[in-house]
Amino acid sequence: MSEESRPRESGELSVEMPPHARLASVELRPEARALCVWFSDGGELVVPAQQIVALCGASIRTEMISLDAERHSLGSLIMGATTNPLGPGRRFRNPGPPLSSEGASLVFALRTAGPGELLYIMADSFNFRQSLGPDAGYSTEINLRELVRRIAALAPNANRDDFVTAVIGRVPLPAPLASLVEFFRANAARP
Repeated sequence: MSEESRPRESGELSVEMPPHARLASVELRPEARALCVWFSDGGELVVPAQQIVALCGASIRTEMISLDAERHSLGSLIMGATTNPLGPGRRFRNPGPPLSSEGASLVFALRTAGPGELLYIMADSFNFRQSLGPDAGYSTEINLRELVRRIAALAPNANRDDFVTAVIGRVPLPAPLASLVEFFRANAARP
């Protein structure tokens, strides 16, 4: 029996993920107590405020590896040390930019009643100008905080995680998660 035709054992590489959809735009309609959302892959949906059962978010850790990493190879470091010997008074310094840098991407989601879809935005690529209008600024985090506050005010009975509570309370955000998949897993069991 080949590797592909053999049935998988229970639990092997299985992950229960909630149904989710990435949003391209959100329009708040306070007079109608609803949100109109547009999906990244097309289509739109009007979500009544009472259908929003949970609000959640996270910062997702990201790491960038420098394209100049080959400049820092062992050979180039040895060559630099032999052609430019270091005197006792000089310290060795890495001649190039750092090999990697760490940052965070912000994600915010709302869960709807019924099938319990997780409708989410990635703040780095979300057009806040469409959602916030003239109140949108140049800072992604400030824009996200404003959008979260507005949606939380529209759906005051929705459950909130630590991220949303921190945004509303204007306090530092919780520690970042390792990946978007971890965010989906963490919010799969939420009401």
